[in-house]
Amino acid sequence: MGHSDSLPLARISDELLASLRDEFAATAAEHDQQASFPHANFERLGALNLLALTVPAAHGGLGGGLADAARVVGAVGGGEASTGLLLAMNYLMHHTLGRNPPAGYEAIARAAVEGRGVLNALQAEPDLGSAIRGGLPGTVATPQPDGSWRLSGRKAYATGSPIVRWWLVLARTGGDDAPRVGTVLVPGDAPGLSVVPTWNHAGLRATASHEVRLEEVAVPAGHALGFLPPGAPEGKARRAVIEVWNGVLIAALYDGIARAGSDWLRRFLHERVPSNLGAPLATVPRLQGIVGEIQTLLLVNRTLIDDAARRADAAATPDPLHAQQVKHLVTGNAVRILELALSATGNHGLDRANPLERHYRDALCGRVHAPQADTVLLNAGKAALGF
Repeated sequence: MGHSDSLPLARISDELLASLRDEFAATAAEHDQQASFPHANFERLGALNLLALTVPAAHGGLGGGLADAARVVGAVGGGEASTGLLLAMNYLMHHTLGRNPPAGYEAIARAAVEGRGVLNALQAEPDLGSAIRGGLPGTVATPQPDGSWRLSGRKAYATGSPIVRWWLVLARTGGDDAPRVGTVLVPGDAPGLSVVPTWNHAGLRATASHEVRLEEVAVPAGHALGFLPPGAPEGKARRAVIEVWNGVLIAALYDGIARAGSDWLRRFLHERVPSNLGAPLATVPRLQGIVGEIQTLLLVNRTLIDDAARRADAAATPDPLHAQQVKHLVTGNAVRILELALSATGNHGLDRANPLERHYRDALCGRVHAPQADTVLLNAGKAALGF
């Protein structure tokens, strides 16, 4: 990868993003069918310096905020959803690390600027499930006499496993009676780290979200990022930033998928001329009403995402509950939009020769991305009731 065509932040135009969406859409069906990782998409993003969108300007990146990241993720995800998901995670991780750079971040940022480094986190585990629901991770970081660590455990859903250069691994300390929880920065090619191909999903099939196993992986002292007692207040501000960026970027991804489905539907309705009608399906009032409902839901999504991103970029203290609610509403609307589109197209919409069924399968994954609906609604209810 390189960045000979790289762009400053101000030149990431709507036209560029639309062209990227079309470019990535051209191979999306093949990647979905074969569950193959979209390497070429990340080479293209690297060449445009878009992997470094949220790398701080002080480290050579574009210094973009959440509104910038959501805009790019929505466009990229509308072209190829798996690319959009990993890009969202990369943006979140760079923003998080860049706020208080750990030892070694300069090299990580430089790799992103050069178009050859992608970040992601490893939190979920086969036994633990999603870390957001609590419980201690089974992955253990054991301190060594020289200040370094040894890391062992299993992680699930390692999105981007073929190309991630650094993983932020959630772990607990070993060797004491009061374990602490923190994150360890681990290179993707570290000795003792192996990828087990387990991903065979209904949606987002190109993410290569396989299992990762860590067997006595050596970690330098400066790559352990703040081990604290479970639930410690010291980590609350950092978690709030992560939750806000995660909620808004996940919403932007699924909104982009829904928009791609809506665009296909409108083309189909104009092009399809049944012989018994003698006119395009777009002239049928019932179908016009369905398209109107879809456009209204898309308006709601865009309003929610734009507002949440602007709030987060302007706020000294972000509001994670608001971002969680936006994620919940937008992903639910995305599924509804694609269900409406399928209702208007019948067998054509479910035909794998057309992209609509793939967009629907991808959108369903929004329901299982943390935070899930029950968690969001419980948090909202407790806040409203003063708990």
